[in-house]
Amino acid sequence: MIGLQGQPPAVLVITGGLLNEKESSPWRALRKQAAQWRASESAWLDLKSKAIIGESIVLSGWHRLVAGRRLAAGVRAYFSRTENMDVPELTEVVLTTLLRAEGLPYAIATVDEVFRDDRAMRAKLAACALVFLSATLLRDLGEVEPVLRRIIRPHNRIVLGGALASILAEEGDGIPGVDVLAVGYGEILVPMLASYLRAGFQTFSAAPPASIERRRHSTILRSGVPATRSLDSLATPDWLGASRDHGRRFPLVHYESVRGCPYRCNFCNYPYLFDDEKFRYKSARKIADDWQRYRDELGVEFISCLDSLFTIPRRRLSALCDELVRRNIDIKWICYARASDLADHDVAAMMREAGAYQVQIGIESGDPRILLNMNKQCSVEDNAKALDNCRAVGLTSVVSLVVGFPGESEASLATTYRFLRDHPPDFYFLAIFSTRVAGVPVLNAANRARFGLHVDSNPRTVAPYWRHASMSSADVGRHVRRLNRQLIENRVALNAATFYSGLLRYSPSQRDDLLDFQSATVNQHRLLTRGFDLLHGWIDRRLADDMARREASHAGGYGNEPAGWRR
Repeated sequence: MIGLQGQPPAVLVITGGLLNEKESSPWRALRKQAAQWRASESAWLDLKSKAIIGESIVLSGWHRLVAGRRLAAGVRAYFSRTENMDVPELTEVVLTTLLRAEGLPYAIATVDEVFRDDRAMRAKLAACALVFLSATLLRDLGEVEPVLRRIIRPHNRIVLGGALASILAEEGDGIPGVDVLAVGYGEILVPMLASYLRAGFQTFSAAPPASIERRRHSTILRSGVPATRSLDSLATPDWLGASRDHGRRFPLVHYESVRGCPYRCNFCNYPYLFDDEKFRYKSARKIADDWQRYRDELGVEFISCLDSLFTIPRRRLSALCDELVRRNIDIKWICYARASDLADHDVAAMMREAGAYQVQIGIESGDPRILLNMNKQCSVEDNAKALDNCRAVGLTSVVSLVVGFPGESEASLATTYRFLRDHPPDFYFLAIFSTRVAGVPVLNAANRARFGLHVDSNPRTVAPYWRHASMSSADVGRHVRRLNRQLIENRVALNAATFYSGLLRYSPSQRDDLLDFQSATVNQHRLLTRGFDLLHGWIDRRLADDMARREASHAGGYGNEPAGWRR
């Protein structure tokens, strides 16, 4: 536990997701999954998604075990890295930076440690009067409630913040067990919560632009928004302090330089996070100053930019690349990028020269009609040029694809496959179309009518059921699994979930060996693959039955009820 001037910790900061790619204990992972399942409803689509991801990971692990030393050198090198790239969630570093500024002692923990429930965790909960629970990586009430049951004590107050808190603040009376739902900018919220703590929880006030609204279960605390579009005045996350907290330095740190997004893709809620619809960003000089400090003081090797789009505004990107080159800041960086920016070869080359190492691109689909339905404002041609340019200049490309968006069909997925075959990325993520976030544009009344989209607004599942004219939750998983199999068997690209642990150190020289390895995982273990066929068939039947039951129970009820089917 961390205290200031020998004081016992007053605030406990808990971050992390319920399940993650680096579970410390398989038994605890099963416990957490079981706890989520008990607290959730209509969770079969979520289970289908996890089964698809898990299948590739299990097949990969089994093939590595069976093949052993017969694996190609590139594969052995990829999976043999032992350096520790585990770093705290950026939310933890931001909150602890702000707590230090307030002079408040604190302790830190992860959701995984909450479920470990050991003596150290119990001591932290006993010592802290205020608990900050971050929902940045918690996706729905089915994941939040099992955590709450383990952290609530008679003497403490619970503050839930993060993206999910913004969603839950719009629904009903708040959350039982949560004293405060904190919505918006942590840099504005933490000083108010610090004052609340110092007052012994007797007085709670907020000066404009912040506001307080008391509901039956929870108080809604909103930060309001900054007076300008510049974020330069926000506190720089103190990774040196985080290094002291964890007793080690980090070769990689996370960074955020924008809030919001100027685009309005129909499936995305990022433009509306932080209770703010304006696009705000840090200057190129501010970013370069921060990165130089991280490099010089901490020896940081990689910066992982968590921004929705790091490549806009274009003038800022150009100015930053100039600063990084001029100052000779020897650091590699990873960012989310818009394909229409990378479609310019000079931009891709400029970024590579300035230290860009890997770009994550929201390709979403290779079908122009689907991109139009998504309001992506990015063409198939731009996507193709972006991927070709990344390969030409040596930028590792990681693409995301959304399967099942309104208009999706077997024909559109075949078009997407051909696009990826002709313009292969290095890695890909496949995601099932989600209707979880009520505020995304595709769920407004006009778009639901336009697409014939019916949605289940159940808040107790991370993957609510949906259907539209050409696809539904009951069959989308089969399409995802088939596309995944095509990409693997035909050596098009690497499944990012399978190869996640080594993404940071990937070299193009390993590509052919890794593609051969990945193809072998599905072609040489037919018995194990058949086992997954049976598992998927069982999940598919349960999913179809549960979806039919949900629809039947709300027949004719497409109104504004909090948990029911809507059109």
